[in-house]
Amino acid sequence: MRITFVGSGAIGSLFGGLLKKGGSDVLLIGRQDHVRSIKRNGLTISGIEKFTINIDASTNPLDAEDSDLIVITTKAYDTKKALLDVVPILTNNIKVMSLQNGVGNIEEISKYVEDHNVLGSVTSMGALLEAPGKVQFRGKGTTFVGELSKEGKYAKKISNIFNNAGIKTQFTNDIFCEIWSKAIINSAINPIASIFDNKNGILLDENLLKIVREVTNEGRTILQKDGINIPNDIFEKTLEVINNTSNNINSTLSDLRNGNKTEIDYISGKIVEVGHKLGLPTSYNKTLFDMIKYKENILLKS
Repeated sequence: MRITFVGSGAIGSLFGGLLKKGGSDVLLIGRQDHVRSIKRNGLTISGIEKFTINIDASTNPLDAEDSDLIVITTKAYDTKKALLDVVPILTNNIKVMSLQNGVGNIEEISKYVEDHNVLGSVTSMGALLEAPGKVQFRGKGTTFVGELSKEGKYAKKISNIFNNAGIKTQFTNDIFCEIWSKAIINSAINPIASIFDNKNGILLDENLLKIVREVTNEGRTILQKDGINIPNDIFEKTLEVINNTSNNINSTLSDLRNGNKTEIDYISGKIVEVGHKLGLPTSYNKTLFDMIKYKENILLKS
């Protein structure tokens, strides 16, 4: 099976490197400087695991034409562009999977791909693109894979391939539950830590944990009303992620520090959107969303 990662930054390169090390046929589609470095020196993974591996890399999405599985790992706001880049090579034999932050990516993919070929996945693995060709493996976690059609046969196959490469993966027949649960977790961690410009561990402060609890409770209440099955222990799951990533800078803060657009519209923004649709208050999520948008707009204007 040939697996191509489109938008190979930190997560795409980490997964691709681990899969290649595990024996899979992998192609990374990424930015020119990243691809150039990989072609010259190989892909270097540091941190939890340390290795350098030779791996196919290209800047041209059309080089994914021989793939069995295309994994989209771009920012959520670039999903449409990533799909348009590969549409010319898509056939009924190619599966497309989202491995991204935020909500709405699977829905965007399904506009261009038949439902039986669409998969979704979420991960709590942590990675940082240190430099072109160099990725820090900063946190182990669980990856969930499911199918839009809920049939499950192909998703189970992908889960086995990932597990064989040392990527702890579980099949789910309710991928939307996992996607929204991660969005709630991120809605409580990313904005607050970003507002204080600090690592995730700052949220272990008893005062900030009270806010984290309220944000997760608010998100769960809203999504449950919309028919999404969010686990009762979503706050405890959030606390577990905070503990496991206490020394990490979350993706929202990383984007702000680098002067880039964040994915907050696809995290807190989506929860606010659902709340508005249902006529339910989103006081915590809307406040945090507005504060991050303020910081984002200031940076993008400068």
